[in-house]
Amino acid sequence: METLQSWGLLLLLLALAGLGVYVYRQLDRSSLRQEAEAMISQAEALRQRLSNEPRVATGFAAELADGAQSLKEAKARLEARDLGAARDRGRHSRDVLQSIVDALALRGGASQAQFVSLQGDVELRRGSGGDWEEARSRVQLQSGDTVRTAENGSAVVMFQDGTLYTVQPNTQLVVSPRSGGGGSGPEQSIEMQYGWVNLSTSQSTGSNVKTPGAVARVKESSEAYVAVDKGSSQGRFGAYRGGMELSSSGGMTRQVGALQQVVQTGDLLSEPKAMPGKPEPVEPVDDLLLDLDATKKLVLAWQPVSGAARYSLQVSRNHLFVDNVIDAGNRTKTRATLGLRGEGSFQWRVAAFGTDGLQGPWSEPRKFRVASAARGGGGEKQDAAPPELDLGDIKTYGSISMVNGRTEPGARVEVNGEQVALGADGSFTKAVQLSKEGWNIIEVRARNAWGNETVRRHRVFVESP
Repeated sequence: METLQSWGLLLLLLALAGLGVYVYRQLDRSSLRQEAEAMISQAEALRQRLSNEPRVATGFAAELADGAQSLKEAKARLEARDLGAARDRGRHSRDVLQSIVDALALRGGASQAQFVSLQGDVELRRGSGGDWEEARSRVQLQSGDTVRTAENGSAVVMFQDGTLYTVQPNTQLVVSPRSGGGGSGPEQSIEMQYGWVNLSTSQSTGSNVKTPGAVARVKESSEAYVAVDKGSSQGRFGAYRGGMELSSSGGMTRQVGALQQVVQTGDLLSEPKAMPGKPEPVEPVDDLLLDLDATKKLVLAWQPVSGAARYSLQVSRNHLFVDNVIDAGNRTKTRATLGLRGEGSFQWRVAAFGTDGLQGPWSEPRKFRVASAARGGGGEKQDAAPPELDLGDIKTYGSISMVNGRTEPGARVEVNGEQVALGADGSFTKAVQLSKEGWNIIEVRARNAWGNETVRRHRVFVESP
């Protein structure tokens, strides 16, 4: 009798547990459906808002088409009860359409820059008293706006004069009014509060970076960095190419040349110190495609740098090198062996450290792809069709042209012979600097894993400054 009672109690507990799991799953699906419906509703409201906006056709036609297509897919997924996919496509549609609304609201105003590329958590605050909001690609920035990146966040910002800033993780800066200048009028300025930025100036103008302890004027046609410690406000100022003029709050000045760094501590500026040169990758060849079923290891190698004591190696799934798969900063050899454990597209780069611990510039990134030829059981057949390649409207700012578009995920894209990083959905954005006045040709090539190519050419006109 007791045995029967025990079995009965066990069966009751199992039934209650099963009921609990069923109820939880139903509640979870109900919550997921509500999320999906909310995303779709918000996206639909934005689409209707933009449907009668004439400026969309002249500047955001590709983005509007992307948002509308994603909204259509979200509705179809919701109808098919694929709630997770419906929510994700709805969110993508909402974000794309909202970025158009934001950009249109600022177009024609006193905007000085715009987000070109974003990775991870990046926030934006309008003015000094606004609320923090999520940053979106193509949104424009005005004087007084603050940009902040989290530990996993990074952003590329392009200013009207063509200067490109790469905002590294854990950084906060303020867009400042144009000031100073090297003879060609006021130049773009930012105020670094803490963190690290890399910048590349245009051929015609420099850029000014103010920190708590110094002001740097980065010269024309230069690649440089500025780093500020959040706690001590100590600054580091270096030039990879070109140079900068540096002055401390106490009145000291320094000229920083190519491959030199100066450290600011309080009112003092150190003497310029030489940094090691840029390593040159040797193997594997760029854009190598590997079969995961046949290859389990990959060797990365680079040329030694004169005076280098060690090297830093990074392998990442994104072109901004955030949340890296490998981040090894103490390698003494000029080669590394990677174990291949999964599919995906990866980029890698390496930098040299001198005996004094000073880091030089990163190498040009190289890409490799890992895929399983036997995926799906029977293997993949070779694809003979060229990849799709859709280009958005090309914007020109002086000698800088912004090229954006979308192709087949996993394809290789080159703009005027220079490789471009792709998003997971095949989207890309590339800033191209054109040195010739008058008509120029921008050539975009997309090539898939089987070597099939699609080419698009676009003419742009560069006016004399």
